[in-house]
Parts: sequence; structure tokens; C-alpha cells
Amino acid sequence: MKKNTIITAAAIVLFLAGISHLVRIYKDWDIEIISKSSETIWEIPLWGSFISTIITLFLAYNLVKMKKKR
Repeated sequence: MKKNTIITAAAIVLFLAGISHLVRIYKDWDIEIISKSSETIWEIPLWGSFISTIITLFLAYNLVKMKKKR
């Protein structure tokens, strides 16, 4: 595979991840991780999605910028 193809694929995946976090924030969805062994429930707070949105969209933007430089 060419480098530009890999960069494009990574940018798309990161962009979709960022958008999914934005949808979670907008719709106020809960994310729960359930452990079968200890039967505990971990809930991911909404502020985690705020941070994840910023990071993933920033990385996607930088990948697109890097692709344009080539």
C-alpha cells in the first residue's frame, strides 16, 4: 500500500471516531464496560468524550495536512 492510502485511511478512521464522540455528547449516551469476572460496571464519563473528540479530530486534521504536503 502507498503511504498516502494509509494516511487517508487513518484520517478517516480518526474522523469517524471523533464524530462518534460528538454524537455521544449530543445524545447524552452512556458507555458502560462490564467485567464478567468481578461483575463490576465501569462507566465512561462524558468529559472523557470531550477529550477524545479533541484528540481524534486534531490527529485527523494533522494527517490531512501531512497528506497535502506530499
